Amino acid sequence: MRMQWPLIGRSEEMRAIQAAISASDVSGILVYGPAGVGKTRIAREALSAAESQGCEGRLAVGTTLARAIPLGVLSAWAPSGVTDTVQLLRGVIELLTAASSDAAVVVGVDDVHLLDDLSIFVVHQIVQRGAAKVILTVRDGEPVSAAVQEIWKGGRFDRLDLQPLSLDETGTLLSATLDGSVDPDAAQRLWNLTRGNVLYLRTIVDQEVADGRLVKQRGFWRWTGEPMMPPGLVELIESRIGALPTPVSDVVDALAVGEPIELTALRRITDPAAVEEAETRGLITLEPAVSGVEVRVAHPLYGEVRRRRAAATKLRRLRGLVAAELAAADDHDDIQVVVRRATLSLDSDLMPDPDLLVRAAQGAVWLADLPLADRLAEAAVRAGGGPEPNFVRAHALSWLGRGEEADAVLAAIDSGALTDEGHARLAFLRASNMLWALGDPARAKEIIDEASRTTPPHARSYIDAFLTVYWFAMDRPEAARQASGSLALDDLPAVVGAEIAWVLATIAADAGRTAEAVAVADAGYTNATRSFDAPHMRFNIADAHISALLLSGRIGDAIEVAERVRQQAADLPGAAQLLGSAVAGRAALGAGRLDAACAMLEQGAEGLAASHAIGWGYRYHVPRTTALAVRGATGQAAAMLAALDKLPVRSGRSTTNAAWPGRGWSRVRAPLARRSPWCCRQPKGPQPPGNSRPKWPACRPPPSSVIAPAHPGCVSSSRSSKGHVSAWPPGSPSPCATAMLLNCPRCQRISSKSVTLSRL
Repeated sequence: MRMQWPLIGRSEEMRAIQAAISASDVSGILVYGPAGVGKTRIAREALSAAESQGCEGRLAVGTTLARAIPLGVLSAWAPSGVTDTVQLLRGVIELLTAASSDAAVVVGVDDVHLLDDLSIFVVHQIVQRGAAKVILTVRDGEPVSAAVQEIWKGGRFDRLDLQPLSLDETGTLLSATLDGSVDPDAAQRLWNLTRGNVLYLRTIVDQEVADGRLVKQRGFWRWTGEPMMPPGLVELIESRIGALPTPVSDVVDALAVGEPIELTALRRITDPAAVEEAETRGLITLEPAVSGVEVRVAHPLYGEVRRRRAAATKLRRLRGLVAAELAAADDHDDIQVVVRRATLSLDSDLMPDPDLLVRAAQGAVWLADLPLADRLAEAAVRAGGGPEPNFVRAHALSWLGRGEEADAVLAAIDSGALTDEGHARLAFLRASNMLWALGDPARAKEIIDEASRTTPPHARSYIDAFLTVYWFAMDRPEAARQASGSLALDDLPAVVGAEIAWVLATIAADAGRTAEAVAVADAGYTNATRSFDAPHMRFNIADAHISALLLSGRIGDAIEVAERVRQQAADLPGAAQLLGSAVAGRAALGAGRLDAACAMLEQGAEGLAASHAIGWGYRYHVPRTTALAVRGATGQAAAMLAALDKLPVRSGRSTTNAAWPGRGWSRVRAPLARRSPWCCRQPKGPQPPGNSRPKWPACRPPPSSVIAPAHPGCVSSSRSSKGHVSAWPPGSPSPCATAMLLNCPRCQRISSKSVTLSRL
């Protein structure tokens, strides 16, 4: 099935063309741009728009073949039976500019630089006589003859430099074409590959959809696997690269496997004269950098094609040379450089360096590239890197939702070579993986209890840390606080300290101890940033931080934290971006920004559910359900609740790093089953103060949840004598949302009004 690609992201350009056509003192417009950027499409669309406004349009398309034939591209307007050249030219001009009425004529010439001499003369005469408005397109980088340049120099032309689509415009175009939301990671990868070139994007997407690698899953289009370059696109790219001398191909191939490369390093790896020729041919680009000048291929697809065409042995040699240059650079110990060096070495002719591979695997975790961390750690294990790469690999696999593989990696560690701390660390990681990734709290407790019996006091921090997490997961906050009594965040391994900070911040937020929750969250951020293996934990900490702020009415502060986290996530791959959207969605819901909340929570929850259905996916589907219910989409919210019911949710705080009380969740579902009129109750105690409130009366908010705005008589919550909130669960729909699902008339009316207000 051939997809229909609408014109997206070109509204300003279309207005510029229409303005040039309408202006009495302008001959037309010249549209410049690289091949594939959409010059032909926008010229056709502009002609269609002009015709819809009463103009008559003509379109001629320059081609290399027609260039060899006099009047080749204008032959459709050549009068028959005329052999005299002057009469022939006059006839072509008259037919091109003739109108059936008083309508204006617009002539479009696509790729005007490919016209033959007589066709150039015809267009030039039309401009000189003002017989029609003219739209010209020129491919950037192509030689343009002096005669063609005289066309626009002889009249007054506006100029439009057509740029590739931005990332946002690419995402919008993909969503419109595929008729559905697109996974942000897929949109980012496609933009990185095509750089917004519409021709390249269309060709790749058509191929990937046809081959089943770009598929719709859980309401989002996701791109699985690596792209297979369509043969037609490969031929097109190769025709633009052209036949290359060997030294020039070495330059392009070195960049294809190792870009960006510092200019002086590239000149050492390859022939300096070839570097200059590659630049002259437009195959590479030079960009200023902190250390000097960096070089890249002119377009990512050039590198993609060369990696597929060049000999594997050549590419292995070039990777080794680039890795060696990076190792000799002043910043060779920078973690991003370490990751690049190790990644290049994997498929090079260099001997494996276990220490480098282990450091790089840790760095890949820090950069949130968990699949790369898994690959590097596995290579380090093969190279004899000891137990550490197993720890790193298991950590990455567990966060990827591949808990069984993570457990197998941990079980294969030779425990005889471990210290007391190493044994405790192994138990902590196995138990954590069992609890969160595999969802088996009983087995997790068995693992840690067995380790506890043999762990000496000086190594017990891992044991107490897990017990803190475990009791928190089982909805036993007091037991969790007692287990954490001997722990000092700064003394714990960073990833452990970050997780404990998340737990303690969440408990404090639930209990209404805002200052304590914020202080612990801030300490947790510090722990997360000083570790290579805790990047995703910062989002869990932010979730608890935002809960505390929302519960205390500090809506503006919550939005500020969420925006900061979302910006941090934007530069990270995979689940990190989705977590950033999900956390920001919770804050938006708390602020009553329903449209933004629904959009961000949909993106985050659906994306995370692909690999963490009963973890992060479940966690953020709950506030998403709340947002839909408050917005008035009760049918969709009820359907989502039914879908969540089918997931294998266990007792206690459920699943990966995003827990909430299962027993509390059942408290919401019980009234749902009984159709209990929650909204008839009156709140106890004063409303919480805040520095920013939703645009409707807000109920007393539930613990750790995304606040569901409601009418004042909607909610009743009380605090126990121990200072803990005993109400509905963190992240679950508030009673108001439940009431709306039960068709509470008052909540239905408020929902309708809140939707209107949220759009103001």
